[in-house]
Amino acid sequence: MSLFAAPAFAQSEVFEDPDGKYILNLPAGWLGVVSTDGLGRNEVNIVFKVRENGALKIRVAEVGPGAELMDYAAQDERERVRFAPSYDKISLEKFLLGGTRTGALLSYDYKNAAGQLFTGRVYYVRADEKTIYVLQFTGRRNILGTLRSHTDLIARSLKFK
Repeated sequence: MSLFAAPAFAQSEVFEDPDGKYILNLPAGWLGVVSTDGLGRNEVNIVFKVRENGALKIRVAEVGPGAELMDYAAQDERERVRFAPSYDKISLEKFLLGGTRTGALLSYDYKNAAGQLFTGRVYYVRADEKTIYVLQFTGRRNILGTLRSHTDLIARSLKFK
């Protein structure tokens, strides 16, 4: 009798940014959908089954040379993230990306417009000296809250072209 354990994310799918800036791995259940807005720009929507369960928005921030990742994350929280309704910060911590690379992770709870409990995780990953990628996950607390291994995997898989 032979037993073996399949990797937890054996069924991941590679998602390539339509503008050619990055690639990442999406675990089973996550879908990357690209649409075009009225001005012809690509709009990327990455969701876990449906948007309310889990959604990922990726944005790029330009920073000054030598800017510290944790300082940028704290600033982003003060200037943008904390304005979510009923914002309740859980933590702001260093996040291991692999090897000696570290990022930052901001975790928080909030309520959506209908008053339902949601959670958010924002990963800050340095692409180069002046560029930080911000991966913001939001979704129902009872669903996205259980998917920490998925969001960690996605953030760690981010590669720049």
